[in-house]
Parts: sequence; C-alpha cells; structure tokens
Amino acid sequence: MSAERRWDSHFHLEESTTQNGGARTIFIEQMTPGLTIPPHFHTRFSETFHLISGSISMYSSTTPDIDALEASAQLLEIGKAPCVEPGVYHKYKVGDEHAKLRVVLTPGDADFEKALMIMNGLDANGELAAMADNVLLMAVMMDLCDAQLIGPAAGILEGVRAEKGDEVEALRKKLLGKYDTEEALKGLLGNV
Repeated sequence: MSAERRWDSHFHLEESTTQNGGARTIFIEQMTPGLTIPPHFHTRFSETFHLISGSISMYSSTTPDIDALEASAQLLEIGKAPCVEPGVYHKYKVGDEHAKLRVVLTPGDADFEKALMIMNGLDANGELAAMADNVLLMAVMMDLCDAQLIGPAAGILEGVRAEKGDEVEALRKKLLGKYDTEEALKGLLGNV
C-alpha cells in the first residue's frame, strides 16, 4: 500500500465547515513528486480540483474497473477545475515536481477536516514519517476522509479492519483526542 500513498503532503485549510454552516471545505494540499492517491470514491461529497502549480494526472471512471481508471489519465490544467461527483472512482498522481492543489469539498466535511488536522499534527510532532506504512493509520484516514478504496488497497484495508478493528478504533480515538482541537483547527486555518 505504501506505493499508493505516502504521507508526505502538507495541508492548509482555507475554509472550514465551522465558518459556512457546512456548505464546503476548501483546502490546499502541497504534494511531493510521485505522490499517488489510491483509487477510491466518496459518498458524502463532491471534490473539485484546482491546480495551482506543478503537474498532476487525474484519473476518473464511473466503473470500479482499475484498467478503465488507469486509461482515463488527464493532466490537470491551471484555470480548469474538474469536479468528481460522489460515487465516481478516481485517483491522482503528482508528476516530477512538487505540486500544489486547491480542493473544494461540497458539501463540507468535518471528518475530512479532522483528518487534515491529524496529518499536520503528526507531521509537526515528527511522528508522521515513522507511520508512513502504518495500515492502521491508513484505515483511520480513509474512514475520516470517506475514501472508499477499490483495487488491492481495498482488500488490504478490509483485512486490517476485520483482524485489527479494535486497534483501528483505538488509534482513531487517540488521534482525534490529540488533534481534533480548536487550537489545531486554528492552526490549520492559519497555516500557510
């Protein structure tokens, strides 16, 4: 699973559900070269992607067929903002240089924002690199982000949830207890 997602992004929240009655979540993601977000879909929100800088290939398909998804690659372009509706399978991959992406979730998603607070908090505390291949962390993050994985990563997480569900829930509670705070939200909103 580590080939699909390394935790080496940094996030800045531009607009929180706490500011707009849940209408949207807007965040900036700064990503390292080669980062790949695994194939997934969401059920709670649509995502609109605004490329700010760098190169990102976007993949999307209305069927859960990995080959069809891989064949759908399109480069994101500055000034064009594709929207992925709930239930549409997608992934994206950063090119050979750092990339910056603005993502708008509609409606907003408080749990997704909690995931961003956790990721930035773990990074700030120097704990994120050590957890890069932690499947328990992956399960917690995918659940908070409403990322319904498909392909090999989905099978891995299904096994983790079945065999280590109590550990996943314990990690979720620990991370939320530590990072789901007003201070962390203010930091995410002020973090440029």
